[in-house]
Amino acid sequence: MSFLKGLGQFAGEVTGKVLGGTVRVVGEVAGSEFIKDIGNSVEKVTIETGKTVGQLASGTFDVAKGVITQNEGAVDQGVHDIGGAVRHTAAGVVSSAQYVYDNGKDIVAGLQADDMERVKQGAKGIVKAAAVGVIAIGVIDFVDGPDGHDSAGISADADNGGAGGET
Repeated sequence: MSFLKGLGQFAGEVTGKVLGGTVRVVGEVAGSEFIKDIGNSVEKVTIETGKTVGQLASGTFDVAKGVITQNEGAVDQGVHDIGGAVRHTAAGVVSSAQYVYDNGKDIVAGLQADDMERVKQGAKGIVKAAAVGVIAIGVIDFVDGPDGHDSAGISADADNGGAGGET
């Protein structure tokens, strides 16, 4: 279902521009090309995440529709879309791991050669990867809700006198 793909891409673009733009503004105010570069990367990663989520949603919808209507073509298209989303995600993970590895290798080689500029560049790469990951993945976590959220625990606390240990 191309509507879901488009919606995912649109959501990724809006979110990417808001988050990446905000980080870029901070970089502009601070006079830091490094921070502005992080903003650009956040925007790019968030857009790609939106595309992938849209493709996954579209594939899931098509599979469900195909199963319900017994339309093998819809099921095949859905499986194809889901597979594309999985492949895209795996490629991103591999690319990110390679980026972190290369920068870590630069840090070690720079330390061995007493080349502090190489160490600095490697460390900046690691920090950039971490910052982009935290911002981009944090958005997904925010949408998904906090980890370990237990509504039963909340009501149990309320029954015991509320938050803060009051009795």
